[in-house]
Amino acid sequence: MRITNSVAFLSATTLVGAWDFSFFGRAVNAAQKTFGLKAPTVKIAVIGAGAGGSSAAYWVSKAQERHGLDVEVDVFEKDSRIGGRTTVVYPYYDEANPGQELGASIFVAANKNLWRATTEFNLTFVDLQDEDDDFGLWDGQQFAVTYRGSLLDKARMLWRYGLAPMTTTKIVTQMIDKLLLAYTRQVPIWPTIEALSNAIGLANHTTVTALEFFTSHGVGEKWIKEMIDAATRVNYAQDSTAISGLGGAVSMAATGASQVQGGNFQIFEKFLEHSNAKVHLDRTITRLTKTIVSGKTKWIPSGSDPLAEPVAYDHIILAAPLHLSGIDVISDTFFPSSLPKVDYVHLHVTMVSSTSFRPLASKFGVNTEAEVPRFILTTGDSARNGGPKPEFQSISYYKTYEVNGRTEHLFKIFSLEERSDEWLEETFGEGTIGWVHRKEWDSYPKLVPRSVFPSIKADAGLWYVNSMEAWISTMETEVLSARNVVDNMLMEAFGKGICPPAVKSDKPKSVKDQEEIYGWDC
Repeated sequence: MRITNSVAFLSATTLVGAWDFSFFGRAVNAAQKTFGLKAPTVKIAVIGAGAGGSSAAYWVSKAQERHGLDVEVDVFEKDSRIGGRTTVVYPYYDEANPGQELGASIFVAANKNLWRATTEFNLTFVDLQDEDDDFGLWDGQQFAVTYRGSLLDKARMLWRYGLAPMTTTKIVTQMIDKLLLAYTRQVPIWPTIEALSNAIGLANHTTVTALEFFTSHGVGEKWIKEMIDAATRVNYAQDSTAISGLGGAVSMAATGASQVQGGNFQIFEKFLEHSNAKVHLDRTITRLTKTIVSGKTKWIPSGSDPLAEPVAYDHIILAAPLHLSGIDVISDTFFPSSLPKVDYVHLHVTMVSSTSFRPLASKFGVNTEAEVPRFILTTGDSARNGGPKPEFQSISYYKTYEVNGRTEHLFKIFSLEERSDEWLEETFGEGTIGWVHRKEWDSYPKLVPRSVFPSIKADAGLWYVNSMEAWISTMETEVLSARNVVDNMLMEAFGKGICPPAVKSDKPKSVKDQEEIYGWDC
């Protein structure tokens, strides 16, 4: 009964380790139309090749294919690879060993863009639905819950939580149904995050905490403070008393959890491979300068390559948290208040390969190792009432494999502080650890309750994909946001979106029509 680490609607824990950016083209001049002159090519720059940036380039190519738009796209990526936060690491740095995502690990069945891309690009799904029921809920001093799938365990869960799990499932299903409207022509394009939230009926999810939201919908507090808390802590490293109701609902939406065999980054590689974009790796952009050329707004990116010839682009789509990107925006009409600062969680990820099959009993105050689950989530409920804080967000077993002539077991630990070698030995046993890999990053926003979100359009020609990240932060919603930003920009520049206008019909929709995904199917 594992609560799968879903950031998407979702998983995917979120998004953006090498932050993404994009830039889009300007419109045809009215005089040029009048005299039949060919409009100049619209130049588009995408800075960053993660979920938002790579998909932005792909959405432009879909519009280009359908409408014959005269555009050029450049993609600038500060790292030497494509994929942003989707990073795969191999034990002992040997690709013969099983790889594991460090972040942005999974996506789920409701993530229509990622699901469709995986199918469209002939990538292979890995089903992550849990077969091994070996779960424990640690409160910092004891296991509040353990579950291994027996009838007795199920009876205990029913006794402890009553109908709260079923009520939660109903609420989450309703949330997903509303969110799926964003994939239809009913809500194809939105000018602000507030407009989207209102249009699909999710505004009341974002203004209160998960505890307040689920309580108001009849869910028992014990379930919220323990199990929903566990889900929000593993997915977003935030308690149910702090994260928004929408963040809480998203954290519980794990149906159909999957990843791509070999790494989710391949989706974003394929987005760029199937676009007409020119990709520039190892190119850091540190400044965006707004200028006027022949009466038209242009943007000039500059950065790590001092020998690069300045190029003026017509529009910019910033697909990364501006305050973390290191980019200065030079413009007399750009106001930072249009992109209010969103605080991020600083997360530590520790991969451990150990000969221990599970964590030590002594670390968790139980009598035998058999009593220690291999998948441990945490609740902050005891700490909120004066008890000790859990030292980690989660410990997850992933794989058993043979290496160096012995059997080892791969675990991943999420924590808000670095876990030392000494701590790891206390947890898994002295002399049992063969390999450790650590990474720390600003992994996702603090999804605090709010009613106002960053602007989609921050300035003339400057668009912001990450305006959505303070609403929901996942790989999927970065792709969804990029689609909307491109749609808005193309409508402004060309009077055409990614898809042609819908043809009105009195005929009832077929099953196929109802399954169409806006952007992919037009």
